[in-house]
Amino acid sequence: MVRSDEFTRDWTLRWVRGSMESYIAGRTRIGVVKGKIRRAVRSYGIRPKEVGEIISLLQIDPSLNVPKELREERVRPLLEFIKELEEEQ
Repeated sequence: MVRSDEFTRDWTLRWVRGSMESYIAGRTRIGVVKGKIRRAVRSYGIRPKEVGEIISLLQIDPSLNVPKELREERVRPLLEFIKELEEEQ
C-alpha cells in the first residue's frame, strides 16, 4: 500500500532524515536505517533519488556535529544502498 498524501510524504522524509542523522552521529545501526529507507521507498512512494538528496544535504549540514571525514565514511554505505534501490526500480 503506497500512501502519497503530502503530510505522509513530508513526515516520511523527516523520519528518514532523522534516522540517517542518528546513524551518522553513531547512535543508530546501519541495518535499522536501511530498513527505514527501504520501507519509505516501498510503502510511502519516496524515490531513492530523494533519499540521496537528503544524504547530500547531511554531508554539508553545519548543525550535525560530526567531523567531515567521519561523515564521508558513514555516508558511503548509504549511497551504495541507494544505488541498489534505484537498480531495483
